[in-house]
Amino acid sequence: MTLPTLTERERAVLAAVIDSFVRTAAPAGSRRIGKEYALGVSPATIRNTMADLESKGLLSHPYTSAGRLPTDLAYRYYVDALMRWGGIRKRDQAKIERELGDADAGGVEDLMGKAARVLSLLTGELGLAVGPTLATATLERLELVPLSSEKVLLVFTIESGVVRTVYVDVATRVPRATLQAVSQALNERLAGSAISEIQTTLHERLGDLSFSNRGAEELMNIFVHSGPDVFEWARRER
Repeated sequence: MTLPTLTERERAVLAAVIDSFVRTAAPAGSRRIGKEYALGVSPATIRNTMADLESKGLLSHPYTSAGRLPTDLAYRYYVDALMRWGGIRKRDQAKIERELGDADAGGVEDLMGKAARVLSLLTGELGLAVGPTLATATLERLELVPLSSEKVLLVFTIESGVVRTVYVDVATRVPRATLQAVSQALNERLAGSAISEIQTTLHERLGDLSFSNRGAEELMNIFVHSGPDVFEWARRER
């Protein structure tokens, strides 16, 4: 995202509008900004500067006579160019290292939980981590792994590194080459799409697939006809 170039006055007015809105949840007018923030300019100058910021996509207003509201681009600009970052105290750094030191071992969900706990420790406030809703998340990759002569493991890798597994019963042992062929076909048709979209279009996506290998054909039929059960985990975790 390319951020607009701002003058020092525009930067100061934008920072004041964002600060005012975050504190009050109300649109910021030029008179309030001039009264509450020592910008050294008149309300008329602030009003003109707000108009310039609006033309650059950084401010908006709900109706003509209302004050201005920050846009998403304004918050992005604030984080990238206006926010003042303080250093981390050594004792806080020690807390972070202690809590997150082994986070990689537990996967993304464990990392998010530990990150929320660290935020609570450092700020004294409630920490909340929200992961992606799996039904709307994107499937990145699907693998079929042989477990025994009667079971195959489906491994779903979803965006942000979330992994879900499903056991599938098969009549006979499926050769690894067959599993690889089916995995490749499934990834070509399903990877890159949202789980919810895959659920509703599974038959259309896979119904025309055919294999010269009978084992691959049977395994694909199991996948197509067991679609609702295969994606049960996505429905449970909405």
